[in-house]
Amino acid sequence: MLDLRPGMRVLDIGIGSGYSAALAAHLVGPEGHVTALEIDPGLAGRAAELYAEHGHRVEVVVGDGLLGHPEGAPYDRILVGTTPPAVPTAWLRQLAPGGALLAGVRVGDLPGAYAVAHISVGNGYQPDQVVIHHGGYTPMRAPGEDRRTSHAEAGDHSLTLATTGQTTYAATLLKALLNGRHTQPSPAPGDHYFHFKNWLIAAAPDGLCEATLPEGTGIGLAAADGAAILTDTSLVTEHQASPALGKLLELVHRWQSAGAPRTHEIAARLVRDGDTWHARLDVEDSRLLTA
Repeated sequence: MLDLRPGMRVLDIGIGSGYSAALAAHLVGPEGHVTALEIDPGLAGRAAELYAEHGHRVEVVVGDGLLGHPEGAPYDRILVGTTPPAVPTAWLRQLAPGGALLAGVRVGDLPGAYAVAHISVGNGYQPDQVVIHHGGYTPMRAPGEDRRTSHAEAGDHSLTLATTGQTTYAATLLKALLNGRHTQPSPAPGDHYFHFKNWLIAAAPDGLCEATLPEGTGIGLAAADGAAILTDTSLVTEHQASPALGKLLELVHRWQSAGAPRTHEIAARLVRDGDTWHARLDVEDSRLLTA
């Protein structure tokens, strides 16, 4: 996805084990340059020792990844192996025209609304093209921050509504799901679930919610005093006649009728918010819904 070629300048933010930067250095060759940026001095030091030991040409810098590393700019590619609260303008400004950023992004406020964005820039450091893929990286900070949601927990189980001021309602829905146990096979099993989940987040229907139940974590709808949750194996609701079940199945049918689009086939955009950009998927703008 990065399309690394010999001679490129690369910034790798979030060093982890250091492996991705070592691979990047191999791909760009001796005429290229790779800078690995890490906020944790211990991780950065360990990676620097490994690079020296194994002969990898990677410059290691300790610093705040949200600021990038302007001293080494412009970069042809920036790889971010983590998910910021929003994409900083600083990253886009440090790309050369025609350069590309690959980073974890949030596509919504629900806890599981993670994805990976491929963003290219044109002249003026503005986003030129955005494609969002299924996947995700760990967050740069606690995932519960900056969420416009209502959350309830019961032991190891939880339910989150994509709206504020509804904590009591969320607790009522969770209790109903745990007390009433109607399950059936998922109409979007396996990997299909993740693409339907992102499509549903983009569609943003009323009552959108996410829950962690004995069957696993899934996404679904709340209606009246009940909810229906779809996981990669099961569809769970409090009883078979639940209004939420019918509404959720209607949306699954709509997704399937559109060709069951995968995440990267859904129209995507960046929305500017001060010095940051929020990644969003747009079902209504997708050619797949009107085909």
